[in-house]
Amino acid sequence: MASPSMHRRVGILCVVLAAAICCPKGNALLCGRTAPLVHRHPSSLTAAGHDDWYIDDDDVHDGDNDHLELPGDKSNTKSDQDLRNDIGGNEQSEFPIESTPINNADTDNRFYFATCIPGLHEVLANELISFGASNVETQGSSGVRFEGNPKVGLKTILWCRTAHKVMELIASSTDGGHDYESDYSEGIRTSNDLYQFCKSAIHCPSLLGDGSGGLLTLSVSTTYASKVPKELCHSHYTALTVKNSLVDSVRELRDDSERPDVDVYDADVPLVAVIRGRRIDNGRRRDWRQRERNHHYEANFQAEEEESLVADVDIYRCLHSGGSAHRRGYRKMSSEDSDDAVIHRAAMKESLAAGLLLQAGWDKLVNAARGDGKGAVLIDPMAGSATLPVEAALIACDMAPGLSRIASWRSGDGSRNPHHYPPAIRWKSFSDLETWDELLNDAKSRAMTGMKFAASSMGNGKNNVSIYCNEKNPGAAQLARSSIKNAGVTRIVSLSEGDCIDWNLEKDDGISCTIPSRTIFVSNPPWGKRLSQDIDDSWVNLREFIRREAPGCEVWVLSGNKDLTKILRMKKSKSLAIRTADEELKWLQYHVFQKREVSV
Repeated sequence: MASPSMHRRVGILCVVLAAAICCPKGNALLCGRTAPLVHRHPSSLTAAGHDDWYIDDDDVHDGDNDHLELPGDKSNTKSDQDLRNDIGGNEQSEFPIESTPINNADTDNRFYFATCIPGLHEVLANELISFGASNVETQGSSGVRFEGNPKVGLKTILWCRTAHKVMELIASSTDGGHDYESDYSEGIRTSNDLYQFCKSAIHCPSLLGDGSGGLLTLSVSTTYASKVPKELCHSHYTALTVKNSLVDSVRELRDDSERPDVDVYDADVPLVAVIRGRRIDNGRRRDWRQRERNHHYEANFQAEEEESLVADVDIYRCLHSGGSAHRRGYRKMSSEDSDDAVIHRAAMKESLAAGLLLQAGWDKLVNAARGDGKGAVLIDPMAGSATLPVEAALIACDMAPGLSRIASWRSGDGSRNPHHYPPAIRWKSFSDLETWDELLNDAKSRAMTGMKFAASSMGNGKNNVSIYCNEKNPGAAQLARSSIKNAGVTRIVSLSEGDCIDWNLEKDDGISCTIPSRTIFVSNPPWGKRLSQDIDDSWVNLREFIRREAPGCEVWVLSGNKDLTKILRMKKSKSLAIRTADEELKWLQYHVFQKREVSV
């Protein structure tokens, strides 16, 4: 059962995450207490100003600090004979701690946090609700906290289209209601404070035990939400502190000095340490005018500023590995994958495309088509690498993003597929392989049924779902063709090449590709730094195409330049603000009026 502190609603909204394990100095045996891993309520945090922290590990394998391979501490700490077996010191022993029974999963409530592209938080929240999550709360514009049993967590990593990271909260320094050796709710100032907090906050056998006397692998990454104390500002050493506290805790509980191995690509327990700075009132009055006049006072002022700065730490474990969940696997990311062209790093993320389509109501249109058989059509006149059309097809076919990741996984060294066997099913007290297999089999069945429906004819020469896209640039068209093929949606996605001004949506038999009140137009035209100065002409051509082909239809356009948007000369009906990288974007909805006949 969760502790009562998990159910407190602490003041303001929470937002962040973190990860580690440790014990307070002078009481190294505290981490071996007999209580199992506690699943905690997220800490409080002011939501404003925390849209920059959202996790995106595009470069996780490119040498950045998203996942750090941390060397172990060589020190040999004293162990306690009564607690050694709890961490697997005896290879024949099982963990004596009672794990959460899988058959009672409905009462096993956990606390989760999911991150997304800033602006898609409401879309992500609606997805989570559809998976059965409870107490769903958006945090800022780039994350959502929610509750649910382990099965809800597994559904999320299998089905969620807009999340980048899905994590379970396991410890928080602001949770003053738990039995920590010290009151860390007052803040953490030094690396030693962080080390001691981690040791007292995490129960090692529940977190790192494999249930058979062995140890699970781990990785540690750090994320900062604001300015933090000087000793904690270096991501590598902060992660190293967290890792060392965990390793020391394990060694103290084993008589063979074994330690958990680090796996930066597919750890059994991927930990995320989120560190947020805040200032405390030291009771001193500051004279800002004197600060400007006196250099000596300036030095004292800075020292006081540092003294008043503390950090709050949350610890999460990630339910999935193998990179960010925004990837589906149908786009070629490396020249070693195949002979196809490589996708550009600045291309629209799959999660962004899916979120925009869900915001536009494409999923609702497809569901309506399933109910009344009147069909659903999506048209993209400037498809680029076809991310929007492919994601639209996967939604229409009811294909779980997790299935795409599983099917696309390729390993030259025969290593385990991290998407088929995600970290969450390797944990001792979370779920089991049988539950995960049931979810996978259900997803496969739904995908087969969905593809059959989408590709079936309505009897008038049109499929139940038809997606038409066009691209002018030959290189982008090659990428689009590759993505459509790799995603397995060639039966419902049709690609044309050329300028959209010359693209006629009438088929050879004179029948239009559109269906009145059942067609959505979407487009991500060039809007700034990406391309050259013929951008204006592209928007003029888009405007003329929409006027000619989209009367009576709904049009959605992604733009990062309001001056270019004016070229359309249309009044928007709705707008959604999106932030990706350093760009502020708008997802704009337009309703194109039906042409009226003029009587003479």
